[in-house]
Amino acid sequence: MSPVSYPDALRSLLTAVSPVGKETVCIGDALHRITAERVLAPQPLPNSRRSAVDGFALADVTRRQWRVAGSRAAGELATDPLAEEDALAVMTGGGVPDNAKAVVRVEESHQLGDSLCLADGVVANGNINELGHELMPGYSLLDAGCRMDAIRHSTLCYAGVSDLCVYRPLRVGVMLSGGELLTPGTPPRPGSSYECHRALLQPTLEQLGCQCTFAGPVADDPQRIHDTVEQLAEHHDLIVTSGGVSMGKYDFVRPLLKQQEFELVVDRTKIKPGSPLLAAKRGEQLFVAMPGYPAAFLINLFLYLVPVIKRLAGWQRYAPLWQHEVLNAPLRGRVGRSDMIRIQKRAEKVAPLADQLTSHYCGFAQAEGLAWLDETRSHATAGESVAVCWFDALVNDGGQ
Repeated sequence: MSPVSYPDALRSLLTAVSPVGKETVCIGDALHRITAERVLAPQPLPNSRRSAVDGFALADVTRRQWRVAGSRAAGELATDPLAEEDALAVMTGGGVPDNAKAVVRVEESHQLGDSLCLADGVVANGNINELGHELMPGYSLLDAGCRMDAIRHSTLCYAGVSDLCVYRPLRVGVMLSGGELLTPGTPPRPGSSYECHRALLQPTLEQLGCQCTFAGPVADDPQRIHDTVEQLAEHHDLIVTSGGVSMGKYDFVRPLLKQQEFELVVDRTKIKPGSPLLAAKRGEQLFVAMPGYPAAFLINLFLYLVPVIKRLAGWQRYAPLWQHEVLNAPLRGRVGRSDMIRIQKRAEKVAPLADQLTSHYCGFAQAEGLAWLDETRSHATAGESVAVCWFDALVNDGGQ
């Protein structure tokens, strides 16, 4: 299989997967979950006539004086009709009798004992929230594929939704490989590197609502890699590995996938950094082998793996959102590949970081996103527009 372009690789990956199964949860457990069906209003809102203000409900709006006969607090119904000469004191959200024509604000009235007087006339139908004025049963509150953030969650609670059909959490198994990797916090050792993929991947997966299991770092041994992959495959929808997918002597993953009856979906892409991406499928299970270099790993995570996870998890919008931004400095690339260039935003324009080497990673601490020079462009000059994807938008709903 030949290397493919960034758009073609992404298209192949997204076509290869579909959302996982559904389950029903109570509304209290629905925060951060992805809706699997359209959510409809179960009742009218409001579910009775209610006052929109603190004031007095009136049946006869032609009078200038009334007798105050009772009161209703928020949530209390007013089932009895009002006499023409009577006024009912109501709090905001309090019940309004069916024959009331209006509610007059407290600050627009004058009460002396049991008598209520007005200086000005009353506007008919004013300050009353009618039954179903906001919405009626069956009104669409939320589409399928929406993540339940705090605002959406509170909205559904307010509407009286009790249960929600959601996609079950995506189960992701991660194998970190490389005998040269050290655990952060241990003493340095010449020739070794500190393992950082878990620090990037775990919070990203958890932010996307995944349940994740990590194994390793596993030594570059074919049998250990085989056994670890099979163990992860028993209980996970998606298997992710790092390292072992180059074209060199220690490329153990590619032959193992063939041995384990995985069908290749993508075998290398035309991007830099991050070309040696490998993806394969067995049944409904997807395997994604990421390059070991941290810079290449990060770029593949955001360009490919996050969209795939969103697709599997049922998000309505899962593709990265590329938007056009103006450069304040030139970019360099190469025709025939997509160059993914680390950028910052400066004075409403974007500028590349000075260090773009694949072997260097620390510059990502200053990077805010990626600029994409596609396969047809070898450069872009200051003042030109380029496609940009911001890191902080990639894991949000719809990339926005």
